[in-house]
Amino acid sequence: PVMNLRLAEPASLVDLSRVPGLDGIEAKGGAITVGAMATHAAVADSGDVKKAIPGLADLASHIGDPHVRNRGTIGGSIANNDPAADYPAALLALGATVKTTKREIAADDFFTGLFSTALEDGEIITGVSFPVPEKFAYAKLANRASRFALVGVAVAKTKDGVRVAATGAGADGVFRVKAAEVALSKKFDASALDGVKVDTKGMSSDMHADAEYRAHL
Repeated sequence: PVMNLRLAEPASLVDLSRVPGLDGIEAKGGAITVGAMATHAAVADSGDVKKAIPGLADLASHIGDPHVRNRGTIGGSIANNDPAADYPAALLALGATVKTTKREIAADDFFTGLFSTALEDGEIITGVSFPVPEKFAYAKLANRASRFALVGVAVAKTKDGVRVAATGAGADGVFRVKAAEVALSKKFDASALDGVKVDTKGMSSDMHADAEYRAHL
């Protein structure tokens, strides 16, 4: 995607698609671990994901179009960290852990800004571990041409509380919506969000939607 937008011209590319063991999906120990090279289609079709975190399978099923879903991978998506990508919101809301060739990184520490992550030079994502929540869902208003999120919101209810993350809206990329977390922690019902407003400060504004529109969404 970065090359397609002419944002980068790397001198060489390394294809990870034939590296064994990077595309598996496993349910174990109260978590779903998705290999970095698992495609969006594989996540959407996985019986383990559908059983443990059906909202994550649903999210994957609405990324891009069939061509994108059959080529794009979860590792590629989060390493790229497009500010309108879907997976980052899921990782933040579910409190996921990114596993690399060097370490494990909490989602809260992984996304550091537009197209920016905590990954170091030479560090490669090997998988993502998602703790199984009590409830999880993701909804977005998608750009009709690209299917990227104008605004996408992920909500997870876990044993440790409620986490809410938004993508597509923040000028600095994916972020947690603390006001919604507080409201839903007190009462996990849509009515708890009545009167909760999102500040336009820090919202993205571009040719597709301005900051006020995104905050309203």
